[in-house]
Amino acid sequence: MNSIKLTFRIPFFLIILFLSGYSASAQETTNGELTRPFQFTFVYPVGTNGISAGNYVNNVSINMLAGLSGGVKGAELGSLVNVSLGSVDGLQAAGLVNTSLGYMNGLQMSGLANFNKGELVGVQASGLANLNTHKVNGVQMGGLVNVATKTVDGGQFAGLVNVSAGSTYGAQLAGLINVSAGDTDGAQLSGIANVSAGKLDGVQIGLANYAKSVKGFQLGLLNITESVEKGAVLGLFSFVRDGYRRVELETNETFYLNAAFKSGTSRLYTIYTVSFKTDMDKTYWAPGIGLGTLMPISQKMNANIDLIARQVNEDEGWTEELNMWNTLKINFSYLIGERLEIYGGPSMNVSVSGIKDLEGNLIGESFSPDWGELSSHAYKKNKVKSYIGFNLGIRL
Repeated sequence: MNSIKLTFRIPFFLIILFLSGYSASAQETTNGELTRPFQFTFVYPVGTNGISAGNYVNNVSINMLAGLSGGVKGAELGSLVNVSLGSVDGLQAAGLVNTSLGYMNGLQMSGLANFNKGELVGVQASGLANLNTHKVNGVQMGGLVNVATKTVDGGQFAGLVNVSAGSTYGAQLAGLINVSAGDTDGAQLSGIANVSAGKLDGVQIGLANYAKSVKGFQLGLLNITESVEKGAVLGLFSFVRDGYRRVELETNETFYLNAAFKSGTSRLYTIYTVSFKTDMDKTYWAPGIGLGTLMPISQKMNANIDLIARQVNEDEGWTEELNMWNTLKINFSYLIGERLEIYGGPSMNVSVSGIKDLEGNLIGESFSPDWGELSSHAYKKNKVKSYIGFNLGIRL
């Protein structure tokens, strides 16, 4: 038994002695760095470079638990932690954490976190977080968070949050939030919010989007920007400080009283509307939402094309059945004051209703007029009717 143990021990010690001797020879480079082809560390300072490990740049660095080096030109592998006091040119891979206090040129990969103090040229990939305190020329991929304290030229992809303290040229994709403290030239896509403190030249898609100015496209439930240089914003609510906002009061063939608010840009605005009327012993009210665009004709004349969908409620409560009134209208307006316009034009209307009588028979809606009908069909669940109409109103 002792002979077997000795048989294994002798090769092991011979290997250690060989590696120690091989790594002991250091060469000085033109920039004054001391380089060694190989180093092995169990846990710093227990290793072939000993307490002086921070003075040497290694071509190959193997750290059983945690190791320290003066830099890497090749590859550094550690089961837990790698720390480089200088730059890494090549690969740095650890089970938990990688740290480079110089630049990172290559791939930094860890199970938890990567930290790089200098410029990143390459890729940071971690299970939780990546932090780079200099410019990123490449990609940060973090399971939860990516942070770059200067410009990102490439991409940031995170499960939760991406932060670029400078401008971003490329893409930010996050499960929750993307933040670019400067301009954004590319795309921001998130599950919750996108923020570009400077100019957006590209696309923002999220529940809420903010950019100081837009040259591209915003898509979300809430979009906010100071101006749209070129492109469009589309959402449930879009606020453009220097944009298009109008209030309208209108009458038409279906409802006698209609109020609408338009917000966005003249190229594409969102319409919020509510309609009201009484007929015999019945009260109708209809909230709606739509999209529209403005086409200038002359200094005082414009044309608007609006598409609006409304749910019509019969009586004071909410009608649970589908009872839609959909309108495509073309209005021509004339400016009669500094802000006051009068407008009018034709419309195409389609009602879709699933209202039934007490016996369960499909009867459809009762809000549309008797004249102007183009077609009427009863299907299995809904009755569909199309008819022409008109619009007259004032706009502020």
